[in-house]
Amino acid sequence: MLTIDDAIQNFLRDRAVGQSAQTIETYAQGMRRFTEYLDSIRHSPTRAASTLSVDHALDCAKWLSEERQIAKATLRTYLSAISRFYAYLLREKIVNLSASDMERMRDAYHQYRKGGSRPLPKLPPDEAITALLSAARRVKPQPKKPRLDLARLRNIAMLEALRASGMRVGELVGLKRDDLDHRNHTARVTGKGDKQRVVYFDDAAWNAIQAYLKTRNDGARGRALYQLPLFARHDRRVSNKILPMTTDGVRLVFNQLARAAGIEIVMTPHSLRHAFATKILEATGDLAVVQDMLGHASPATTRVYAKVSSKRMRDAHRTAFGYRGAEDA
Repeated sequence: MLTIDDAIQNFLRDRAVGQSAQTIETYAQGMRRFTEYLDSIRHSPTRAASTLSVDHALDCAKWLSEERQIAKATLRTYLSAISRFYAYLLREKIVNLSASDMERMRDAYHQYRKGGSRPLPKLPPDEAITALLSAARRVKPQPKKPRLDLARLRNIAMLEALRASGMRVGELVGLKRDDLDHRNHTARVTGKGDKQRVVYFDDAAWNAIQAYLKTRNDGARGRALYQLPLFARHDRRVSNKILPMTTDGVRLVFNQLARAAGIEIVMTPHSLRHAFATKILEATGDLAVVQDMLGHASPATTRVYAKVSSKRMRDAHRTAFGYRGAEDA
């Protein structure tokens, strides 16, 4: 298996032909920053290089710019190295990337290199999100094939959870059953930099999660529930093990359902996060609430003083999604 680390070393050797030592060191620095980003999202560089997606490159650019606050000139250098690395991966057929994905990466990197921030995300229309969820719910139940039926219920629960909480995919797959708060219909997630926060579910998302977990019936196997992933794999290769979903597994499910729904615009799991942020902001007009609910790093020093209480975040979530919640039941 060719790992990400292996691919990076091969790329640097490839670039070394006819280049100065200083130029190669510049590329190497960019690659070190890229692997640091992968480590921050728990996507180990020892994984297969084929697991890399364009979203990794896009999110790395944002991480370098907003969270690491890399100087613009240095950022351009790092992004140049990452861009050439992806071109190498594509040329060597190490990854399978679509033309639209590469165009999306070129456009975003161009904005960064001009000195601006990443362009505003294209928000998915409400009807696209509705169509995606409908496609998941239209999958026919298969009680005689437990694995397929569990996958069906899991997919519904995952999409509803992403829609209602604004979680990153990496946060979703990192959830354990013990992270759920059954009284408040929330979950404790660990985001970038191992920072924890609480995310909120509306009734549709919470009910979908509970329907999935009830069908899984993990407790009958004698393993402590707190050790088990909230969203598990149900393919044949896992046998009787209970293994967590991977970020690439979630994206694969998302893409399959998007095709089944006939969605023609480009949508990713991160699109649901953008839609969530917009919905909360429109409902509250409070950017501080949005930043706390998304787990974003502060873009300005004064943001430190704008922390809001969990009650205000809960009220904002209820206002945006129109439900009562467990405490009012």
